[in-house]
Amino acid sequence: MVSARPRIQLLPPEVAARIAAGEVIERPASVVKELLENALDAGAGRIEVEVDAGGIDRIRVLDDGCGIPPDQVVDAFERHATSKLRSEHDLYAVRTLGFRGEALAAIAAAADVDLTTRPAADDAASTVRVRDGRVQHHGAAGSAAGTSIEARDLFAALPARRRFLRAPRSEARAVAQVVTDYALAYPEVAFRLTSDGRTVLQSPGTGDPRDAVAAVHGAEIASLLRAGHADRADEEGVAAEVSVLAGPPSLHRANRGYLHLVANGRAIQSRSLAHAIEQAYAGLMPAGRHPVALVRITVPPDQVDVNVHPTKAEVRFRHERFVWSAVHAAVRDAIGAAPVADYRLSPSDTDRSLSVPASTEAGAIPLPWDPGASSSPPAAVGIDAPASGREVIAGAQGRGFVRPDEPIDDDDGREEAPSLRDRLPALRPMGQVDLTYIVAEGADGMYLVDQHAAHERVLYEQVLGRRQRGEQASQPLLEAVVASLTPSQASLAASVADGLAMIGWVLDETDGAALIVRAVPADLRGPDRADPARGLREYLDRLEAEERLTGPDRVAATLACRAAVMAGDRLDAEQQRALLVALEGCETPHSCPHGRPTMLHLSRASLDRSFGRPERSR
Repeated sequence: MVSARPRIQLLPPEVAARIAAGEVIERPASVVKELLENALDAGAGRIEVEVDAGGIDRIRVLDDGCGIPPDQVVDAFERHATSKLRSEHDLYAVRTLGFRGEALAAIAAAADVDLTTRPAADDAASTVRVRDGRVQHHGAAGSAAGTSIEARDLFAALPARRRFLRAPRSEARAVAQVVTDYALAYPEVAFRLTSDGRTVLQSPGTGDPRDAVAAVHGAEIASLLRAGHADRADEEGVAAEVSVLAGPPSLHRANRGYLHLVANGRAIQSRSLAHAIEQAYAGLMPAGRHPVALVRITVPPDQVDVNVHPTKAEVRFRHERFVWSAVHAAVRDAIGAAPVADYRLSPSDTDRSLSVPASTEAGAIPLPWDPGASSSPPAAVGIDAPASGREVIAGAQGRGFVRPDEPIDDDDGREEAPSLRDRLPALRPMGQVDLTYIVAEGADGMYLVDQHAAHERVLYEQVLGRRQRGEQASQPLLEAVVASLTPSQASLAASVADGLAMIGWVLDETDGAALIVRAVPADLRGPDRADPARGLREYLDRLEAEERLTGPDRVAATLACRAAVMAGDRLDAEQQRALLVALEGCETPHSCPHGRPTMLHLSRASLDRSFGRPERSR
């Protein structure tokens, strides 16, 4: 029996409104973004943002903009009601941030909203209370010129959506990122962000982009940035003007959180333009590191489409290659003016060394070299090899190198690969290849050990072991230092405060987005101990970029990665031996905490086959 097809009918208005709200409002940060854009379009010179529980419980945005006339306040909560468009032609040359007329309607469908607003020319303010998307009260009130809007209990009427929100501290980080983006995009506007009663960002609104950068990233970073500019146009009217504040190549970070893009006053995300920025630094900074830059792009309004994403997080340039080239040129103009010294890596990046742990715990590896010694790469220890070890490896048949989870294809069948929990045999170091891999001999052939992944595994298990025993390995500082953090870093530090304490960070809060560092983890290497504030910022950047592990393991894995030796570090014969002995004692020696293999194994049988030798009896 064929069931009757349900009748096609219009959705009830409240259901349609909540569906539409879900397209615009994904999380508290979405609410903040929409309200900030409305305030900026209203000509605000001062904007205050307050959030409780990451914005889940309460969001309040206060501005001193032009306000809304009393006879238009109720209409502002209707869908597609806007003062910023008059015809469809305006869609192709949008000059404002908000233009769809969905923001207030979507917010009112997702939360309880109270709005108070007064144009400067009016004697009294208007106030509106909206519940379940409907205006319940509209009257007069007393208020300063501008607009105050408060949203409470986000998604309380949509429990399924509310369950998908993250923890309040994670939501607070997302809010902080939104406010940060617009504080940098509008340096002429004074922003203040308060989270759970604590001020985490305050920009002065002087109009100088460098002052806005100082408020977000600290005065030290702001002072290092260099200005660059590119102004391009062709005979067909295609144009792009790009102004840049970019750091020298020696100023780099572990993630792209310090790259900020602004297009026609709109904070945007663009992988293509981020690539243009990083290409300008090609060959000037270490692989896997990212520059610090604020890039402000201005193009004719009809040459950019801001209507390609429901939340306006992305834009589409009509002449993207042209804009890409202008951004690249502006960044090159900025860093091209840097003195030669700035192109060299700082000592903390070149003098990579293993710090001597405070304890004499088994597996500890001594300092590999004197940081004051020559930085020229030393010869390989204990093995005669070309300057680059790649030629040696390339000469071997690739089929002989086996990852721990791959079986060996043998003539007599398939040889089972070792389990990731199998113990390693005793290994004898033979030397380094490319100052990256340790060549070692074992009971059954040759092992090629990734020194960073191996040391990362050793440190990770040591950190977990101390945590299970309730021990804390900290190195107290002679004098406490203040670490200035970005709002996002401060929120992240607050969200993982217990984990940071477990691994040895001893931190005290301050009134703003800064922490007082009193002790650092004993595993941290020399450069991070020498500059604990920088070490904390680098640690938090790496932690934020780490997505493969969660919870306390993520905190421990990030410390292990930060503290481990790196590719390019010189290890003498004793240090190689110590690392291999420590790896042999690990519970899971065949992979690092992120799942990368620590070694490749070339068995004796595989060596014999590769050289055409007859099989030898064991």
